[in-house]
Amino acid sequence: MNAVFMILAIIGASFTLIGLTITIIFSAVSGFSVMSLIPMLFVVIGACFLTAVFVFRKRKKDILKKGTKYAGKIYGYVEDRSVLVNGSYPVNVKVHYFDRNHMEKEAIIPTQFPKGSSQYAIGMTLDLYEYNGKYNWDPKSVRNEMLKGEEELMDNKPVEPEKLTLTAVNCPNCGSTFQAARGYVSKCPYCGSYLNV
Repeated sequence: MNAVFMILAIIGASFTLIGLTITIIFSAVSGFSVMSLIPMLFVVIGACFLTAVFVFRKRKKDILKKGTKYAGKIYGYVEDRSVLVNGSYPVNVKVHYFDRNHMEKEAIIPTQFPKGSSQYAIGMTLDLYEYNGKYNWDPKSVRNEMLKGEEELMDNKPVEPEKLTLTAVNCPNCGSTFQAARGYVSKCPYCGSYLNV
């Protein structure tokens, strides 16, 4: 679970626990009244936070269960500018891989590592899963393995323009719209967030 959803889970559990405790105290002291229902608002807010965390974790597990598995190479790290943790942006892993048609693609895997940690060396191999345009990965799959065509995945060549398909992208962080190449990571020109297109 990444840092943002860990924080949401802690907040949700705290709100629920505080709300239930105060409701029990009010009910014990003054009997059941309208005043004892006010702390129930905390319980509802906490339940909303916990539900959001549950839905997020289910979606991540669905990607691993139902998604298409690819072996990819860690190509680099990029900042996740959608969230600020302890005064700095966490980093996600940029991965290059070949799809089913042996076309080179790249994706951002939401690892949410603390900035400066770079837990895995660039060039390591990992298993990533794609399902409905969303990506996840298996942390246990990181290994030092040579892939067929690895040189092509790791070189810094320019992309041939005739192989690109441009599509309209809506940035989920700032709401702006711009054009980007499908199958490649794109940086929002307005807020600087990296997106899988």
